[in-house]
Amino acid sequence: MSGQEGYGFCPRCGALMQDGVCRSCGYSMRKDSVWENPSAWQNRSEQQGPYVRETGPTGGEGPVLRPVQEQKKKSRVVAWIFIVLGIICLVVIITVTIVTIKGALDDARRDSRYGYGDGYFGYGNPYDDSWLDDYDSYDDTDEYYVPDAGDDYYVEITDATELDLSYQVIWESISFYADDPDEECTYDCICPVLKGPEGEEEKFAAMNQAIRQVVCEYEDGYETYPSGVESYGYVTYMDEEKISVVVRHTLKEKRTETPRVQAVTFRLETGEVISHEEMAQVDEELAWQFRARDSYQNGTVEFVEGLSDEELINCLKDEKDSVMFYTPVGLEIGFNYDGGWVTVTLKTDTL
Repeated sequence: MSGQEGYGFCPRCGALMQDGVCRSCGYSMRKDSVWENPSAWQNRSEQQGPYVRETGPTGGEGPVLRPVQEQKKKSRVVAWIFIVLGIICLVVIITVTIVTIKGALDDARRDSRYGYGDGYFGYGNPYDDSWLDDYDSYDDTDEYYVPDAGDDYYVEITDATELDLSYQVIWESISFYADDPDEECTYDCICPVLKGPEGEEEKFAAMNQAIRQVVCEYEDGYETYPSGVESYGYVTYMDEEKISVVVRHTLKEKRTETPRVQAVTFRLETGEVISHEEMAQVDEELAWQFRARDSYQNGTVEFVEGLSDEELINCLKDEKDSVMFYTPVGLEIGFNYDGGWVTVTLKTDTL
């Protein structure tokens, strides 16, 4: 190529040079070149803005310039992407944690079963006599009704427990909650539990199971009542031969409450349920006594007044709605009806 002005070979890459500048890698022999004069590179950078040097097309370093601004933009975009992904992950983690905790609390709430022992509903804890210290300040008007054999009739359902028998009674509280955690409908029960002597565990376990079924009668349907249900069990009579357990149910509608009563009596020797036929013979004579005692003990109950003798007998025999149980005063007999329940006391030798 000699003989042609302005041409030569690049001392850096060996490619053709024209006017002192390599046409391949950009190497320059001129004095103002960034290769020969570093100050020219600085001046050029100040005029055109910040740049970064990248690898040239031949693999060596050449004047292939990229603005730093573009790389900064790319870095900011990447940073924002990571920030957004981090926020999304954090939100997901928090949401999953809240849902998990809420589910666990709801499950614990729905499945809650809690009990307490050594206490007698109505009479307090018979094993704790500390209440005697405050006896002097006790208001007689708040005294519990204590039924007695000398009473004319049984005034109200209450406990009549005994402490000197071969078996005892403790109390268990059971609560059920709706599947929907936002639903405030609940079912609260107070259930008497019999504790027998050694060797009779199986018999008492069977009686306790029967008692629980009566107390928790509405376990599978309490959610049909908007404000829930309450069921309280009472031991109205107990001796070494038999025990009567009565349950007062309160079915709560939005603005009204419907009371209902159920009872079960056991023969302690065998653990069997004593039937109504064994307690009293329901016939015309009993229907007549029921009317007379109802008028004296309860005043006027319109539902009873409107029944014929035959209808009254049918109510007293009804397997679902009739109720019989023992008390210290006598045998209580009656039935449930749409507006509530009614019973009278028979002062007989059936005890």
